[in-house]
Amino acid sequence: MMKLEIGYNHPFEIRNYQYPFDKLAGTKILYLSDFHFNRFGSRLVENVCAEIEKIDPAIVLLGGDYADSGKGLSYFKNMMKFIARYKTVCAIPGNHDVFRKKRLREIVGGGNGIWLQESSATVQLRDSTIRIDSIRAPLQPDTADFSILLLHRPIDVTRIAHRYNVIFAGHLHGGQAVLWSTGKGLFPGRLLYKWNRLSADFGNCRYLISKGLGDTLPIRYNCPKDAILVEINAPALIRE
Repeated sequence: MMKLEIGYNHPFEIRNYQYPFDKLAGTKILYLSDFHFNRFGSRLVENVCAEIEKIDPAIVLLGGDYADSGKGLSYFKNMMKFIARYKTVCAIPGNHDVFRKKRLREIVGGGNGIWLQESSATVQLRDSTIRIDSIRAPLQPDTADFSILLLHRPIDVTRIAHRYNVIFAGHLHGGQAVLWSTGKGLFPGRLLYKWNRLSADFGNCRYLISKGLGDTLPIRYNCPKDAILVEINAPALIRE
């Protein structure tokens, strides 16, 4: 059933994907993007923190567009205080963050997060190395066991997908209205934006695109908000 959502306090769903990789089996990676916090952000903070506590991810990745107002910055700061307990939190800016970038970077750093605007982070989990790149990071030697590219705006990754196991993006909000969908994307937004879709596979690379957790204009139709959870498992445990 198609559903119309107006306002800021509608729930979001967790889109769950599995990735086969023996050495990191059991690891959970959560991607959150497009919060657009404003003065109505209290419920979203509560819901995000509740999901993080339930999922208990090893890595939290933040994909940009954090706050649309000064009050929204306060809610983002509250959220960062909560997720600071996790081993790794990496964040990149979005297009709505241009004028608040310095303050957002301070908030992320104050919450023990890593700001990845033009850099990479290396995370050691058990006996494996995970590299997390921003799109503007200098090209790194391909020595990590598992590599992630953290994007805000979806791009054509055909030429770089071979360097990564998982690529995350957001920004498009699914078009905020979905009248029909196919394996090629979510329509009618797909007619304007090639990457208005949920996922794509490039060999061993899985490209996952979030519909976001909030909107500046709070209207959606048949386009539930979401976060993306990747659970790494042994190949024998993966079910299609």
